[in-house]
Amino acid sequence: MNNKLKTDDKKYIGNTFKRYDAVFAKGKGAVITDTAGKKYIDMLAGVAVNLLGYNDEKVNAAMIGQIKKYTHTSNWFYSPQQIKLAELLVKNSFGSKVFYVNSGAEATEVAIKIARKWGVLNKNGAYKVITMRNSFHGRTIAALTATAQEKFHKYLKPLPEGFMYAEFNNVSSVEKLIDDKTAAVLVEPIQAEGGVLLPDKNYFKELKALCEKNNVLLIADEVQTGLGRTGKLFAYQNFGIKPDMMTLGKGLGDGLPLSAVVISKELEGVYTVGDHGTTMGGNPVACAAGYAALARINKKPVLKQVVEKGAFMVKALKALNNPAIKDVRGMGLIIGVELKSDTASYAAAKALKNGVIINACKPNVLRLVPSLIISKKQMEQAVKAIDKSLY
Repeated sequence: MNNKLKTDDKKYIGNTFKRYDAVFAKGKGAVITDTAGKKYIDMLAGVAVNLLGYNDEKVNAAMIGQIKKYTHTSNWFYSPQQIKLAELLVKNSFGSKVFYVNSGAEATEVAIKIARKWGVLNKNGAYKVITMRNSFHGRTIAALTATAQEKFHKYLKPLPEGFMYAEFNNVSSVEKLIDDKTAAVLVEPIQAEGGVLLPDKNYFKELKALCEKNNVLLIADEVQTGLGRTGKLFAYQNFGIKPDMMTLGKGLGDGLPLSAVVISKELEGVYTVGDHGTTMGGNPVACAAGYAALARINKKPVLKQVVEKGAFMVKALKALNNPAIKDVRGMGLIIGVELKSDTASYAAAKALKNGVIINACKPNVLRLVPSLIISKKQMEQAVKAIDKSLY
Protein backbone atom coordinates (compact mmCIF):
# COMPACT_ATOMS: atom_id res chain seq x y z
CA MET A 1 0.00 0.00 0.00
CA ASN A 2 1.08 3.58 -0.73
CA ASN A 3 2.67 4.87 2.50
CA LYS A 4 2.23 8.49 1.40
CA LEU A 5 -1.50 7.90 1.17
CA LYS A 6 -1.56 6.64 4.75
CA THR A 7 0.50 9.62 5.89
CA ASP A 8 -1.71 12.12 4.07
CA ASP A 9 -4.86 10.46 5.42
CA LYS A 10 -3.55 10.82 8.94
CA LYS A 11 -2.53 14.41 8.23
CA TYR A 12 -5.73 15.69 6.63
CA ILE A 13 -8.63 13.42 7.61
CA GLY A 14 -10.35 13.49 11.01
CA ASN A 15 -9.35 10.32 12.81
CA THR A 16 -12.71 8.67 13.57
CA PHE A 17 -12.22 5.45 11.57
CA LYS A 18 -9.70 2.70 12.00
CA ARG A 19 -8.56 2.07 8.42
CA TYR A 20 -7.68 -1.30 6.94
CA ASP A 21 -4.62 -1.47 4.68
CA ALA A 22 -6.45 -1.45 1.38
CA VAL A 23 -7.14 1.14 -1.32
CA PHE A 24 -9.72 0.18 -3.92
CA ALA A 25 -9.53 0.94 -7.62
CA LYS A 26 -12.68 -0.56 -9.14
CA GLY A 27 -15.54 -2.92 -8.49
CA LYS A 28 -18.00 -5.07 -10.39
CA GLY A 29 -20.90 -6.99 -8.87
CA ALA A 30 -19.94 -8.38 -5.47
CA VAL A 31 -16.19 -8.11 -6.13
CA ILE A 32 -13.93 -5.10 -5.59
CA THR A 33 -10.30 -4.80 -6.69
CA ASP A 34 -7.56 -2.87 -4.93
CA THR A 35 -4.85 -0.73 -6.53
CA ALA A 36 -2.44 -3.69 -6.50
CA GLY A 37 -4.90 -5.81 -8.49
CA LYS A 38 -6.03 -8.04 -5.62
CA LYS A 39 -9.71 -9.00 -5.75
CA TYR A 40 -12.01 -9.19 -2.72
CA ILE A 41 -15.44 -10.73 -2.30
CA ASP A 42 -17.34 -7.97 -0.54
CA MET A 43 -19.55 -9.44 2.16
CA LEU A 44 -20.11 -5.98 3.68
CA ALA A 45 -21.31 -4.00 0.63
CA GLY A 46 -20.26 -0.66 2.07
CA VAL A 47 -22.15 -1.63 5.27
CA ALA A 48 -25.40 -2.75 3.62
CA VAL A 49 -25.32 0.08 1.07
CA ASN A 50 -24.44 -1.36 -2.35
CA LEU A 51 -27.61 -3.40 -2.81
CA LEU A 52 -26.85 -4.27 -6.44
CA GLY A 53 -23.10 -4.41 -5.98
CA TYR A 54 -20.58 -2.31 -7.87
CA ASN A 55 -21.03 -0.79 -11.30
CA ASP A 56 -24.56 -1.93 -11.98
CA GLU A 57 -25.25 -0.83 -15.55
CA LYS A 58 -28.86 0.27 -15.03
CA VAL A 59 -28.09 2.22 -11.86
CA ASN A 60 -25.10 3.85 -13.56
CA ALA A 61 -27.26 4.77 -16.55
CA ALA A 62 -29.88 6.35 -14.28
CA MET A 63 -27.25 8.40 -12.45
CA ILE A 64 -25.46 9.52 -15.60
CA GLY A 65 -28.73 10.38 -17.30
CA GLN A 66 -29.70 12.66 -14.41
CA ILE A 67 -26.22 14.17 -14.07
CA LYS A 68 -26.38 15.25 -17.70
CA LYS A 69 -29.61 17.13 -16.94
CA TYR A 70 -28.69 18.69 -13.57
CA THR A 71 -27.23 17.48 -10.28
CA HIS A 72 -29.13 19.60 -7.76
CA THR A 73 -31.92 22.09 -7.30
CA SER A 74 -33.48 23.56 -4.18
CA ASN A 75 -36.32 21.72 -2.48
CA TRP A 76 -38.41 24.83 -3.11
CA PHE A 77 -39.08 23.38 -6.55
CA TYR A 78 -40.91 20.25 -7.68
CA SER A 79 -38.72 17.20 -8.22
CA PRO A 80 -39.94 14.43 -10.58
CA GLN A 81 -37.13 12.20 -9.32
CA GLN A 82 -38.25 12.52 -5.70
CA ILE A 83 -41.87 11.86 -6.59
CA LYS A 84 -41.07 8.77 -8.66
CA LEU A 85 -39.11 7.11 -5.84
CA ALA A 86 -41.60 8.19 -3.17
CA GLU A 87 -44.47 6.68 -5.15
CA LEU A 88 -42.62 3.35 -5.32
CA LEU A 89 -41.98 3.42 -1.55
CA VAL A 90 -45.56 4.36 -0.67
CA LYS A 91 -47.24 1.87 -2.99
CA ASN A 92 -45.17 -1.00 -1.62
CA SER A 93 -45.46 -0.25 2.09
CA PHE A 94 -47.89 0.91 4.77
CA GLY A 95 -46.85 4.48 4.00
CA SER A 96 -48.65 7.52 2.73
CA LYS A 97 -45.94 10.21 2.55
CA VAL A 98 -42.14 10.36 2.36
CA PHE A 99 -39.69 12.86 3.86
CA TYR A 100 -36.19 12.80 2.34
CA VAL A 101 -32.90 13.46 4.11
CA ASN A 102 -29.32 12.23 3.63
CA SER A 103 -28.40 9.64 6.26
CA GLY A 104 -29.92 7.13 8.64
CA ALA A 105 -29.15 9.36 11.61
CA GLU A 106 -30.98 12.28 10.00
CA ALA A 107 -33.96 10.03 9.32
CA THR A 108 -34.00 9.09 13.01
CA GLU A 109 -33.97 12.76 13.98
CA VAL A 110 -36.91 13.51 11.67
CA ALA A 111 -38.91 10.57 13.03
CA ILE A 112 -38.33 11.74 16.61
CA LYS A 113 -39.41 15.27 15.69
CA ILE A 114 -42.59 14.00 14.05
CA ALA A 115 -43.37 11.80 17.06
CA ARG A 116 -42.92 14.68 19.48
CA LYS A 117 -45.03 17.10 17.47
CA TRP A 118 -47.69 14.38 17.20
CA GLY A 119 -47.53 14.05 21.00
CA VAL A 120 -48.12 17.78 21.42
CA LEU A 121 -51.04 17.81 18.98
CA ASN A 122 -52.69 14.54 19.97
CA LYS A 123 -51.55 13.38 23.40
CA ASN A 124 -51.33 16.34 25.75
CA GLY A 125 -47.65 17.04 25.14
CA ALA A 126 -46.35 13.46 25.10
CA TYR A 127 -42.65 13.51 24.21
CA LYS A 128 -40.93 10.39 25.56
CA VAL A 129 -39.41 7.87 23.17
CA ILE A 130 -38.72 4.29 24.25
CA THR A 131 -35.84 2.48 22.52
CA MET A 132 -34.16 -0.87 23.11
CA ARG A 133 -30.92 -1.60 24.88
CA ASN A 134 -28.13 -2.65 22.53
CA SER A 135 -29.77 -0.67 19.72
CA PHE A 136 -28.17 1.66 17.21
CA HIS A 137 -29.97 4.59 15.56
CA GLY A 138 -27.21 6.93 14.34
CA ARG A 139 -24.52 9.34 15.48
CA THR A 140 -26.26 12.72 15.71
CA ILE A 141 -27.12 13.78 19.23
CA ALA A 142 -30.76 12.70 19.50
CA ALA A 143 -30.16 9.57 17.42
CA LEU A 144 -27.21 8.71 19.63
CA THR A 145 -29.31 9.25 22.74
CA ALA A 146 -31.88 6.88 21.25
CA THR A 147 -29.01 4.41 20.81
CA ALA A 148 -29.20 2.63 24.14
CA GLN A 149 -25.52 1.83 24.54
CA GLU A 150 -23.68 3.73 27.24
CA LYS A 151 -20.34 3.56 25.41
CA PHE A 152 -21.71 5.99 22.81
CA HIS A 153 -22.89 8.48 25.47
CA LYS A 154 -19.53 9.07 27.12
CA TYR A 155 -18.35 12.69 26.84
CA LEU A 156 -21.68 13.85 25.36
CA LYS A 157 -23.74 14.53 28.48
CA PRO A 158 -26.09 16.14 29.17
CA LEU A 159 -28.03 14.20 26.56
CA PRO A 160 -31.48 15.24 25.27
CA GLU A 161 -34.24 14.36 27.71
CA GLY A 162 -37.13 11.99 27.24
CA PHE A 163 -35.48 8.74 26.12
CA MET A 164 -36.24 5.53 27.98
CA TYR A 165 -34.57 2.14 27.46
CA ALA A 166 -36.31 -1.23 27.40
CA GLU A 167 -35.03 -4.72 26.64
CA PHE A 168 -35.20 -5.99 23.06
CA ASN A 169 -37.47 -9.02 22.67
CA ASN A 170 -39.18 -8.19 25.97
CA VAL A 171 -42.57 -6.52 25.56
CA SER A 172 -43.23 -6.38 29.30
CA SER A 173 -40.12 -4.22 29.78
CA VAL A 174 -41.60 -1.74 27.29
CA GLU A 175 -44.97 -1.82 29.03
CA LYS A 176 -43.36 -0.90 32.36
CA LEU A 177 -41.94 2.29 30.84
CA ILE A 178 -45.07 3.53 29.06
CA ASP A 179 -46.95 6.40 30.67
CA ASP A 180 -49.17 9.27 29.53
CA LYS A 181 -46.12 11.17 28.27
CA THR A 182 -44.90 8.37 25.97
CA ALA A 183 -45.10 9.41 22.32
CA ALA A 184 -43.33 6.57 20.53
CA VAL A 185 -41.45 3.29 20.60
CA LEU A 186 -38.46 3.20 18.23
CA VAL A 187 -37.13 -0.26 17.38
CA GLU A 188 -35.00 -2.08 14.81
CA PRO A 189 -36.65 -5.18 13.32
CA ILE A 190 -33.23 -6.83 13.70
CA GLN A 191 -30.51 -5.39 15.93
CA ALA A 192 -27.82 -5.25 13.27
CA GLU A 193 -25.05 -3.23 14.91
CA GLY A 194 -26.02 -4.93 18.16
CA GLY A 195 -24.88 -8.34 16.93
CA VAL A 196 -27.52 -9.35 14.35
CA LEU A 197 -30.09 -10.21 17.01
CA LEU A 198 -33.42 -11.45 15.67
CA PRO A 199 -36.81 -10.89 17.33
CA ASP A 200 -38.92 -13.70 18.73
CA LYS A 201 -41.79 -14.88 16.52
CA ASN A 202 -44.56 -12.85 18.18
CA TYR A 203 -42.49 -9.94 19.49
CA PHE A 204 -43.60 -7.35 16.95
CA LYS A 205 -47.27 -8.35 17.00
CA GLU A 206 -47.30 -8.01 20.78
CA LEU A 207 -45.35 -4.76 20.66
CA LYS A 208 -47.70 -3.28 18.06
CA ALA A 209 -50.73 -4.30 20.14
CA LEU A 210 -49.19 -2.66 23.21
CA CYS A 211 -48.59 0.56 21.29
CA GLU A 212 -52.14 0.64 19.94
CA LYS A 213 -53.57 0.00 23.40
CA ASN A 214 -51.65 2.96 24.86
CA ASN A 215 -51.94 5.34 21.88
CA VAL A 216 -48.19 5.22 21.24
CA LEU A 217 -46.54 5.43 17.80
CA LEU A 218 -44.43 2.50 16.61
CA ILE A 219 -41.37 3.54 14.58
CA ALA A 220 -39.40 0.88 12.69
CA ASP A 221 -35.74 1.67 12.10
CA GLU A 222 -35.26 -0.03 8.72
CA VAL A 223 -32.04 1.76 7.83
CA GLN A 224 -30.10 -1.51 7.70
CA THR A 225 -32.88 -4.10 7.36
CA GLY A 226 -35.02 -2.46 4.68
CA LEU A 227 -34.94 -2.52 0.87
CA GLY A 228 -34.89 -6.27 0.32
CA ARG A 229 -32.18 -7.17 2.81
CA THR A 230 -34.33 -9.76 4.68
CA GLY A 231 -36.14 -11.19 1.65
CA LYS A 232 -39.06 -8.80 2.03
CA LEU A 233 -38.90 -5.28 0.66
CA PHE A 234 -39.14 -4.07 4.27
CA ALA A 235 -38.29 -6.19 7.30
CA TYR A 236 -41.49 -5.31 9.19
CA GLN A 237 -43.37 -7.28 6.52
CA ASN A 238 -41.89 -10.48 7.95
CA PHE A 239 -43.76 -9.98 11.21
CA GLY A 240 -47.35 -9.27 10.21
CA ILE A 241 -47.52 -5.67 11.46
CA LYS A 242 -47.54 -2.14 10.11
CA PRO A 243 -45.56 0.56 11.91
CA ASP A 244 -46.68 4.18 12.04
CA MET A 245 -43.33 5.35 10.67
CA MET A 246 -40.18 3.79 9.32
CA THR A 247 -36.73 5.15 8.64
CA LEU A 248 -34.75 4.16 5.56
CA GLY A 249 -31.15 4.82 4.59
CA LYS A 250 -27.95 3.03 3.58
CA GLY A 251 -29.05 1.24 0.39
CA LEU A 252 -31.81 3.69 -0.52
CA GLY A 253 -29.47 5.53 -2.91
CA ASP A 254 -27.57 2.33 -3.84
CA GLY A 255 -24.26 3.99 -3.00
CA LEU A 256 -25.29 7.65 -3.00
CA PRO A 257 -26.29 9.58 0.16
CA LEU A 258 -30.06 9.29 0.56
CA SER A 259 -32.42 8.45 3.39
CA ALA A 260 -36.09 8.87 4.16
CA VAL A 261 -38.86 8.70 6.71
CA VAL A 262 -42.07 7.03 5.56
CA ILE A 263 -45.21 7.93 7.53
CA SER A 264 -48.69 6.45 7.72
CA LYS A 265 -51.80 8.28 6.51
CA GLU A 266 -52.77 9.02 10.12
CA LEU A 267 -49.64 11.15 10.51
CA GLU A 268 -50.01 13.14 7.29
CA GLY A 269 -51.15 16.34 8.95
CA VAL A 270 -48.48 16.45 11.64
CA TYR A 271 -45.64 17.90 9.60
CA THR A 272 -46.41 21.10 7.71
CA VAL A 273 -44.45 23.69 5.73
CA GLY A 274 -41.46 24.91 7.74
CA ASP A 275 -41.40 22.04 10.24
CA HIS A 276 -38.33 20.50 8.66
CA GLY A 277 -35.86 21.38 5.94
CA THR A 278 -32.93 19.88 4.09
CA THR A 279 -30.60 21.34 1.49
CA MET A 280 -29.39 18.10 -0.05
CA GLY A 281 -32.10 15.63 1.00
CA GLY A 282 -33.80 14.00 -1.97
CA ASN A 283 -30.99 14.93 -4.35
CA PRO A 284 -32.19 14.13 -7.90
CA VAL A 285 -29.15 12.01 -8.82
CA ALA A 286 -29.49 9.95 -5.63
CA CYS A 287 -33.24 9.54 -6.18
CA ALA A 288 -32.66 8.44 -9.78
CA ALA A 289 -30.16 5.81 -8.60
CA GLY A 290 -32.47 4.72 -5.78
CA TYR A 291 -35.43 4.26 -8.08
CA ALA A 292 -33.38 2.27 -10.62
CA ALA A 293 -32.14 -0.06 -7.87
CA LEU A 294 -35.38 -0.43 -5.95
CA ALA A 295 -37.50 -1.06 -9.05
CA ARG A 296 -35.31 -4.09 -9.77
CA ILE A 297 -35.14 -5.34 -6.19
CA ASN A 298 -38.89 -5.12 -5.69
CA LYS A 299 -39.64 -8.26 -7.67
CA LYS A 300 -40.68 -11.62 -6.24
CA PRO A 301 -37.90 -13.63 -7.95
CA VAL A 302 -35.22 -11.26 -6.60
CA LEU A 303 -36.59 -11.26 -3.06
CA LYS A 304 -37.04 -15.04 -3.17
CA GLN A 305 -33.38 -15.38 -4.14
CA VAL A 306 -32.37 -13.24 -1.16
CA VAL A 307 -34.12 -15.72 1.15
CA GLU A 308 -32.53 -18.68 -0.62
CA LYS A 309 -29.04 -17.15 -0.61
CA GLY A 310 -29.31 -16.29 3.07
CA ALA A 311 -30.39 -19.82 3.98
CA PHE A 312 -27.56 -21.21 1.86
CA MET A 313 -25.00 -18.99 3.60
CA VAL A 314 -26.21 -19.82 7.11
CA LYS A 315 -26.22 -23.55 6.34
CA ALA A 316 -22.72 -23.40 4.83
CA LEU A 317 -21.31 -21.52 7.83
CA LYS A 318 -22.89 -23.94 10.28
CA ALA A 319 -21.59 -26.90 8.28
CA LEU A 320 -18.03 -25.74 8.90
CA ASN A 321 -18.29 -26.97 12.48
CA ASN A 322 -15.52 -24.51 13.20
CA PRO A 323 -14.65 -24.68 16.92
CA ALA A 324 -14.39 -20.88 17.04
CA ILE A 325 -18.06 -20.42 16.06
CA LYS A 326 -20.73 -20.36 18.76
CA ASP A 327 -23.77 -19.47 16.62
CA VAL A 328 -24.81 -18.46 13.11
CA ARG A 329 -28.05 -16.53 12.69
CA GLY A 330 -29.73 -14.30 10.18
CA MET A 331 -32.67 -13.40 8.00
CA GLY A 332 -32.11 -13.16 4.29
CA LEU A 333 -28.76 -11.54 3.63
CA ILE A 334 -28.14 -10.04 7.05
CA ILE A 335 -26.14 -12.67 8.90
CA GLY A 336 -24.28 -12.74 12.19
CA VAL A 337 -21.51 -15.18 13.09
CA GLU A 338 -21.11 -15.25 16.86
CA LEU A 339 -17.70 -16.40 18.06
CA LYS A 340 -16.80 -18.05 21.34
CA SER A 341 -14.29 -15.33 22.13
CA ASP A 342 -13.80 -11.61 21.49
CA THR A 343 -11.76 -12.17 18.34
CA ALA A 344 -14.09 -10.76 15.68
CA SER A 345 -11.84 -7.80 14.80
CA TYR A 346 -8.87 -10.11 14.39
CA ALA A 347 -10.94 -12.44 12.20
CA ALA A 348 -12.16 -9.54 10.02
CA ALA A 349 -8.58 -8.33 9.47
CA LYS A 350 -7.44 -11.84 8.61
CA ALA A 351 -10.40 -12.32 6.26
CA LEU A 352 -9.33 -9.21 4.37
CA LYS A 353 -5.92 -10.79 3.80
CA ASN A 354 -7.77 -13.89 2.59
CA GLY A 355 -9.73 -11.83 0.07
CA VAL A 356 -13.05 -11.33 1.84
CA ILE A 357 -14.50 -8.13 3.36
CA ILE A 358 -16.50 -8.57 6.57
CA ASN A 359 -16.67 -6.59 9.79
CA ALA A 360 -16.94 -6.99 13.53
CA CYS A 361 -20.17 -5.40 14.74
CA LYS A 362 -19.46 -6.66 18.25
CA PRO A 363 -16.21 -7.92 19.81
CA ASN A 364 -17.48 -11.48 19.32
CA VAL A 365 -19.78 -11.11 16.29
CA LEU A 366 -18.97 -10.91 12.58
CA ARG A 367 -21.57 -9.25 10.35
CA LEU A 368 -22.23 -10.27 6.75
CA VAL A 369 -24.41 -7.95 4.64
CA PRO A 370 -23.38 -8.59 1.02
CA SER A 371 -25.00 -7.14 -2.07
CA LEU A 372 -28.25 -8.86 -2.96
CA ILE A 373 -26.84 -10.02 -6.30
CA ILE A 374 -23.96 -12.05 -4.83
CA SER A 375 -23.66 -15.53 -6.38
CA LYS A 376 -23.63 -18.85 -4.52
CA LYS A 377 -20.15 -19.53 -5.87
CA GLN A 378 -18.93 -16.27 -4.35
CA MET A 379 -20.62 -17.14 -1.06
CA GLU A 380 -18.91 -20.55 -1.07
CA GLN A 381 -15.55 -18.88 -1.60
CA ALA A 382 -16.31 -16.41 1.18
CA VAL A 383 -17.25 -19.20 3.59
CA LYS A 384 -13.93 -20.97 2.94
CA ALA A 385 -12.01 -17.74 3.54
CA ILE A 386 -13.93 -17.01 6.76
CA ASP A 387 -13.21 -20.55 7.96
CA LYS A 388 -9.47 -19.97 7.47
CA SER A 389 -9.69 -16.59 9.16
CA LEU A 390 -10.99 -17.94 12.46
CA TYR A 391 -7.81 -19.78 13.40
